[in-house]
Amino acid sequence: MNGEDYRRVHPLTPLLRFWTLILALIAVLIVNLDLAAIGAALAWLGSGSILPVLLGIVVFLAACGLVWLISRIWWRATGYRLTAEEVSLKRGVLNTQLRTARYDRIQAVDVVESVIARIFRLAAVRVETAGGGDSVIEIAYLPRDVAEQLRAEVLGRSRGTTPAPETAPEPAGRVVVPQIPITRSLAGAALQGLSISALLIILGLILTPLTWAAAVPIAIGIVPVIWNQIDSSWQFTAHLADDTLHLSYGLADRRRQSIPLHRIHGVKVHQPILWRIPGWWYVQVSVAGYGAVDTKGTGTTRVLPVGSREQALQLLELVGPLDAATIDAVARPEGATTPTFTSPPVAKWVSPVDLHQQAVTLLDDAVVVHRGRLARRVKIIHPSHIQELSLTRGPLQQLFGLCTVRFDLVPGPVTMAGEDLSPEDGRALLDALRSRELRL
Repeated sequence: MNGEDYRRVHPLTPLLRFWTLILALIAVLIVNLDLAAIGAALAWLGSGSILPVLLGIVVFLAACGLVWLISRIWWRATGYRLTAEEVSLKRGVLNTQLRTARYDRIQAVDVVESVIARIFRLAAVRVETAGGGDSVIEIAYLPRDVAEQLRAEVLGRSRGTTPAPETAPEPAGRVVVPQIPITRSLAGAALQGLSISALLIILGLILTPLTWAAAVPIAIGIVPVIWNQIDSSWQFTAHLADDTLHLSYGLADRRRQSIPLHRIHGVKVHQPILWRIPGWWYVQVSVAGYGAVDTKGTGTTRVLPVGSREQALQLLELVGPLDAATIDAVARPEGATTPTFTSPPVAKWVSPVDLHQQAVTLLDDAVVVHRGRLARRVKIIHPSHIQELSLTRGPLQQLFGLCTVRFDLVPGPVTMAGEDLSPEDGRALLDALRSRELRL
């Protein structure tokens, strides 16, 4: 590899990439040890012969040397570079892999510090491009300050500027979300429906003759969701700079994530039922290229994981198409005030709980959808972000003369539809959105 063209990653990168495998091998060794094996080893060491001890030391040092040699070869074959048009990553000894990302296709540049990397003050730089998780380029691992400099340099080039690579200060800007208290993160996770379900399951196991093994499949499904809620809100902060929302969060893996505002296609403000007690909300967005769900790879789509109503409305104004006055007039998260379309009374047989909360409000520059009596939510998009429209009728809807108009958006957590409308309103909504003449 030409050192003048490519910059090298940190020498510890190979070991950090395979640390889980190394730990797994150590765990297998420990699990397979028994008292007889330990006793035999102690007797062997206490036999007075120095040769076995020396042989063991030589084998251990030879193994370490082999690991160092292999990692060194792998490290020398790995590098990255920034050209005038793209960022590229090259790695591989026998089979060389070259991955590139054009600056005009870059959607986000994040700095991720995994648990093991934080011990050595290292970090990875993830370059998100159009196409989702498979199109991510991860440059790992770099010293933390070098990773921040690289992030600033790539972001600058993607915006058409080239900051000095030797200086990469944190983007100065308006603080949108101050650091979320740890107690709020924990309480928010505890008040989730799944957390309550987990508590009820534990009580059931204590009070009934069921074995704890019965809870394993349930725990596999519940624990990751609860952990993700805590991890994505842990010491969460957000600030705005250069039309980009910069997020910082993470308990195990610390992450600094950037979401350009023009990449946000839809926004949702949601209040789970138990969060109505402390008055908390969360704000989630659909970002082009991020996909339908949050993953460890793509990062979070919650720009406010748990916060007050005031914070939620501030984020809604920032990332959505409406100003504060319009939001207060027609898009309050508690429910629609001047809806264009609502569910007719007969819809009580299909949606008895949410009947009076299902509404669609059409504006010149936004489509607003309300739903939820117990768990309240409002979703807002700009009409230009609607990709397709479809009118559907399920079995119950056909029985009671109802229909639903679905909006096809970019894959993401924000999904929208005009639920349980009369056929006349359904066709009127469909025609209005297709013609983009939204003032009715």
